[in-house]
Amino acid sequence: MNKRLMTMDDCCGMERLNGGDWHAGKGLVCWASNRTGGVMVKRLATGAVTRYTAGGKGEGYARFSPDGTQVSFLSSLPGKGRQVCVADLNTGETRVVTVLSGAAMEPIWHPDGRHILFSSSQETADRQEISSDAPVVIEDFHYKVDGAGFIRPDGHVQLFLADLVTGKTKQLTYGEADWMHHAISPDGRYIAAAGNVNRPKEDSIGFDLFLMDLQSDAPAFRQISHELVMVSYPNPVRPVFMPSGQAVVMAVLDPEADPSFGYPPAALFSFPVDGGEPQRLFRADAGCYQCVQFPYNAFCGNGLDKIHLDPDTGDIYFVSGWQGQANLYKLSPGSLRAQPVRVGSHVIHGLSRIQQGRVMIAQGCTDRPEAYILMELDKPKEGETLVQSGENIMEGCEIAPTEDFFFTTLDGESRVHGFVTHPARREAGKKYPAIVYIHGGPHPFYTYGFTAEFQALAARGYAVLWCNPRGSSGYGSVHQNFARAMDGSAYTDILQFVDEALRRFAWIDEGRLAVTGGSYGGYMTNWIASHAHRFQAYITQRSVASDLIGYASSDMQGSSRQFASFEEFMVDALRKSPVSYAENIDKPFLILHGEDDLRCPVEGAHQLFTAVKDTHPDLPVRLVIFPHTPHDQPREAEMLKRYYREMYDWLEKYL
Repeated sequence: MNKRLMTMDDCCGMERLNGGDWHAGKGLVCWASNRTGGVMVKRLATGAVTRYTAGGKGEGYARFSPDGTQVSFLSSLPGKGRQVCVADLNTGETRVVTVLSGAAMEPIWHPDGRHILFSSSQETADRQEISSDAPVVIEDFHYKVDGAGFIRPDGHVQLFLADLVTGKTKQLTYGEADWMHHAISPDGRYIAAAGNVNRPKEDSIGFDLFLMDLQSDAPAFRQISHELVMVSYPNPVRPVFMPSGQAVVMAVLDPEADPSFGYPPAALFSFPVDGGEPQRLFRADAGCYQCVQFPYNAFCGNGLDKIHLDPDTGDIYFVSGWQGQANLYKLSPGSLRAQPVRVGSHVIHGLSRIQQGRVMIAQGCTDRPEAYILMELDKPKEGETLVQSGENIMEGCEIAPTEDFFFTTLDGESRVHGFVTHPARREAGKKYPAIVYIHGGPHPFYTYGFTAEFQALAARGYAVLWCNPRGSSGYGSVHQNFARAMDGSAYTDILQFVDEALRRFAWIDEGRLAVTGGSYGGYMTNWIASHAHRFQAYITQRSVASDLIGYASSDMQGSSRQFASFEEFMVDALRKSPVSYAENIDKPFLILHGEDDLRCPVEGAHQLFTAVKDTHPDLPVRLVIFPHTPHDQPREAEMLKRYYREMYDWLEKYL
């Protein structure tokens, strides 16, 4: 059967797996899918699949109860919001466990099978809704968050414990602080969680590790992490307890890293429950740089964990990125060096709990969306595919090939890794236009992952060029240095990458090149458009245009403290802002931005459009603002189709 090429509808309707779990004793696996809706439970012995739903939208984050007779999940119910629900696998009955005005998040089972621990962004479980017309009082930094809006005193993330027998929900934390990334000890006695109660509000991504003894007469959280900072952004890690329950393992920002290099790499530490000194468990080497990863194009497997322990051996398994790969590694007790377990040209996004020497992982590659694979720890190269995302794409669509290569930077400081996705059904002797697609961050990195958007562009006859310039993580601390993302080094890396791609692939048409990217990728698109003159069209998405707007209006406020005067800071911010060079933009320029973007405020898009149009009245310039859209591409299918249509029409017209 002849396969067709991917379409915009395929790209917008790409299946995403959300959460998942497996139960060795019962031979079950569960997951959620935006394509099927509800939670799917598969019996491994027969292959039979049953769908469970509470009747809401966005159902996911499925977890089996300890005895494997129930599955918990989240469901956004009409008139009720996102609640914790439980389905009985024997009777098929589904019930709503919580009745909260705030959205429930990350439900996990207590070992007793009676309680479920979860978080929710509200002060009390029975509070009255606060009118959206109420004034917002601002007295400190970190008063808003992209995708959530203004942070009200009762809008912080708190922890709750639901009792399935009594039907009651107990609130465990209070106040103007956030609590998240929670875990429960194997014996059910302790709760570990990350909290920022002891940190200033401007330190918005700084969290400490806390412990609560549920057997205490007056259970309360106490800090056990001392001065170490827990990893909570941009790829959060959930703590895990040692099999003995006497220590908690958590990823922290490496205290030995050079802070001038930007966001530090992560290392694993063990924290004794008695409050003793934490113990370092990991040191980087040539094959494993850190204990977390920031993949930019790996979307399935959301809800799976990043770290788990083998209860039989005490070995720690975790996922980490290295040179475009996202691999599975192991730390054995007493060893500071991680051993590779499953490495290769793929992306492993997460893993489930380890049972009977096996683990379920989420893995994909450039020509295949991610699948949930059951792997035996002593046979890491093998595995049984339990569920494959995007099967309709795999069965019906032709996937364009992708090649990759490395090259040494012009200054000799590092090596850049680049990928080229070929135009679908490329014909020998024919020249093809190409799109340089720059990732956001800058610390995330492009992986060997399947990217539906790149495939949809390839199906329309474009090559897609994507690389990890300096500033990207996963290639060592020197390469990740944040300064290199902003001082012109990454800009030069990208131009050199284009030259190298043109040298290697003679079928790329040098006269038909475009540039696009979102967030930091949008910033770099703006910078290239205003400093280089070799490209024929630009599409900047949710971009950074003015550092002064970001300083005052972003949810990640800037700082002028390192400057001698505020005037000096403002001059420097203008010097580094792409909008300051708008008069140099001389090729068709499309601006796509979300109206509710608080990370890169929409005011920047307005200023950029006005500046380019003002200085070039006859240049094709277009600003498209998408309502109800935060710092992302639109999530609603029809709106996303319009978004892509704007891109495709622009490329077709000017490339």
